[in-house]
Amino acid sequence: MYHSLLEERQIEHREKKTIVAALYEAKIEDKEIIRLLKKYCNINEEEALNIFKNEKFINAPCRELEQYLLLEKGYDYKTSDLFINKHAVRVLVNNPELSKLPPAKLYTVAKEHEEK
Repeated sequence: MYHSLLEERQIEHREKKTIVAALYEAKIEDKEIIRLLKKYCNINEEEALNIFKNEKFINAPCRELEQYLLLEKGYDYKTSDLFINKHAVRVLVNNPELSKLPPAKLYTVAKEHEEK
């Protein structure tokens, strides 16, 4: 019983993240994304903001960086995933303003972090 409840919550969280990612990628206004998330996922403002901020400042920039690494730098999926999770996420968490950088510049900043 407990195990299935935990799995259900994980699935629900993944679905919320997917909804936010789709709306964000479709360039829906930030406030509207939060409103829709609250309405259709039946969550409070704090949870909606948390999911949205993770998408805007971490997940979306990391997806763009992944495409850059795969298509421009010749990384394979495993190496790009490792680089992103080990370095890019850390620099984005520590400085959300870096999420505004284009993927090439974000790569440079994360690469500098890797060398430290």
